[in-house]
Amino acid sequence: MTSTPLTPRERKIARRLAARGRGALFECLRRLRGVRMRERFELGELRAVGGEGAIFTVRDRGDGTSRLLGKLPIVPWDRPIRLTSKILRAARAVVEGEARILTVAGCPYLPHCEGLQQFDNPLLESARGGEFARPEPCLVMERIGGQDLDTWLCRVHRGTLDPQRVRATLDRVVVGVLQALTDLEQRGFVYADLRPGNLRIVGRPRRRVRLIDAGGVVRADGSGTRFPHVPSYLPPDVFCAEQKGRAIVATPALHAAMAGRALYEVATGEAPQAARELDSERLAASRVSSAVAAVIDALARGGHPACSSGLSALAQRARRRVRGAGRVREET
Repeated sequence: MTSTPLTPRERKIARRLAARGRGALFECLRRLRGVRMRERFELGELRAVGGEGAIFTVRDRGDGTSRLLGKLPIVPWDRPIRLTSKILRAARAVVEGEARILTVAGCPYLPHCEGLQQFDNPLLESARGGEFARPEPCLVMERIGGQDLDTWLCRVHRGTLDPQRVRATLDRVVVGVLQALTDLEQRGFVYADLRPGNLRIVGRPRRRVRLIDAGGVVRADGSGTRFPHVPSYLPPDVFCAEQKGRAIVATPALHAAMAGRALYEVATGEAPQAARELDSERLAASRVSSAVAAVIDALARGGHPACSSGLSALAQRARRRVRGAGRVREET
């Protein structure tokens, strides 16, 4: 293992994996620090470990910067006797598919993709042949700054900021989320794993929204079989149907309903609960404007066929408010 001291983030990851009995997996992943890909990119700090991938910082040796991230397929590196070519192939296919999505979609709200890079994986015995002899793929992509939306919401809803300022900021965030999701829809995709933890708030004061996990993006025509998601953000009828064994079909209408449930958390600071309708009274009394609350409620209840429809409804309400304010000024 590398002698480089652990960073605070790596210590946190190590504790989490150790608590799950996977401390050896952390030690394996740490061995990848310093690995070079095509002499240009170099793996750095371990940033996160999820169900489908491990995220590292990546240094571009060409300009010496570390503004990139690398995503590697996650497999039981710590249990080599259980590792097979089939497991490796399936895990690599997920990362390779994510790279294709980033390249084909071309959505500016997703991370910019530097493509798939490869390296000889020191954790594998290439003599076993098959997938073990193949170079390891690593998806190198833009490292988006800012804060995860769920973390940012905790600060906003628990803080003591001026209510009018909070309302204006949250309204902008709602619009920003719908703009990002609408752009993705117009390119033929939906964000299946839609939740505040997969959204990023960037910059001040505009609070731009970015989508950080392309692994949650699927085609909007229902042609795919994957639909990664968190059950709480599914509409109750879809959740119940899935529990009975029915496959989830990706559509813009489902995307819009999931957006409504995610935006309910933006408005109220409370996460939705699986299989339960949202509390409309709680939403109406939340910290967003009444016009925004009404659109969120309509989205969540299936009142819009796509996120673009919800965005248009917000724009129409905004125009009516501007015309109404103009008439008041004329009368006074």
